[in-house]
Parts: sequence; structure tokens; C-alpha cells
Amino acid sequence: MISGHVTICKIYNDGTKETVLDKANLVTAGLGSSFLDLQQNAGSRFIDDYAPRYFQVGTSDIGYTTAALQASATFYQLSAPLDWSEYGDDTDLTIVSRYRGFNASTEDSVAPYSYTELKFTSAPLSSIIFSGSDQYFGVITPGKITKVFMDSFESEIVLDENSCNGISIAELGLFAKNPKGFKEDSPLLMAYKNFTAVPKTSDFSLVVHWTIGFLGLSTTVDNYSTGQLFSSEDYDIQVI
Repeated sequence: MISGHVTICKIYNDGTKETVLDKANLVTAGLGSSFLDLQQNAGSRFIDDYAPRYFQVGTSDIGYTTAALQASATFYQLSAPLDWSEYGDDTDLTIVSRYRGFNASTEDSVAPYSYTELKFTSAPLSSIIFSGSDQYFGVITPGKITKVFMDSFESEIVLDENSCNGISIAELGLFAKNPKGFKEDSPLLMAYKNFTAVPKTSDFSLVVHWTIGFLGLSTTVDNYSTGQLFSSEDYDIQVI
């Protein structure tokens, strides 16, 4: 079973470390649909498009932990993701605008069809399309993919002393790079975690270690090289 784990620590300027969170996260429907695309050869041809390359920070709670919604992981966004300016003018993060992907459905039987992003609900495949909207994301550079195993991976996100100050951080989202294989990246939410709000100040950095995969299984395979992950950057692609 695919699962995930998040550890969040405050690292103060004097080197003191304080653990804020050390718990499992919620793996969302986006990761499941990405695996399905991979198996059916319906998504990107490149492995790195399915890996975590973007993240978002938010200030609220999507609400999946309530009794009525706990059974569903079908959502594709944070409740209140930060805008570009909220990450901070002097941040070390690379903040970019990307077309956030999601599945949307319609109940219309005749054109023109009106589609709505799926949230805590399902719909017949015949009524679903893949859509998106522009939002701001932090970039997870290749060097911040700290571990790649045969059955899991770990990424690191660092909100430095100059990032998100004055913001009470209460949710994080981890996004796959571009599982649909579009010409431009369309990040898709693969894991989500909400927690008691942490007021961010310049007194500390917030360091997040996020692991996704078949956790809890034997680690024997991790002792062996998994080889090079092929990237779309390794190929000279021509569109005909």
C-alpha cells in the first residue's frame, strides 16, 4: 500500500532543532491517477514527470479529516495556498507560476458543458476531463530529492529565515511534476498534510522531509543501485 510520512522541524539560528510534526500524510487521488496513466501508457513517457518537483504552502485546512469527508482523498488543491508575495521578497525559494492540474466533471447532458473541479466526490469516467488553473508553486530542485529507492522517494523542502515570515503555516501539498506529459509542466497534487498552524518568523528555518512510497516494506532492495532516472531533458524531442 502506498503511503507517506512528513517530518517538520524548526531549525533556529543557533542550531537548536525542534520537531513540529512527525506523522503520516494523506496520499491523494492525483497519485493514484498518475499510476494508472503510467500503467496504461496514457501519461508522460518520462519517469521524472511523476516525481515530486513542486510544493505549495497554505494557511488553512482542506477539511478531509472531518467525519463526512475522511473516506475520500479526491481533491487536487490546498485550501488556502500562498500567493507569490507571501513567500517573501528575499526568500531562497524559487517560486513559479504553473498550470495546476485537476480532474473536473459535469452533470450536463447537452452542450455547452460546464465542468467543476472534483472535491471529495467521484464521477463517471465519461463525465470527467483533465483541466487546470494557474497558481504559484515552490520548486523542488533535483538536489532536494534526497533519496530515491526502488519503492519510495524522499524530498526536502526548506523554508529559510527569509521565507513566509508573518504567515501561520497550516498545510502543505506535494505535487508531481507533469504526469500528463504536457509541453509545459502541469503539477498534480500527490500528497497533502494539514497540522496545527505554525507562525513563521525569521528566528528559524522550517525544514520538511517528505517520504512517499511503499513504506513499511523490506528495505533490502534499497541497498542496490536503482540506476539513472531518465528525464525529458535527456532527449531531443521534436514535435511533428
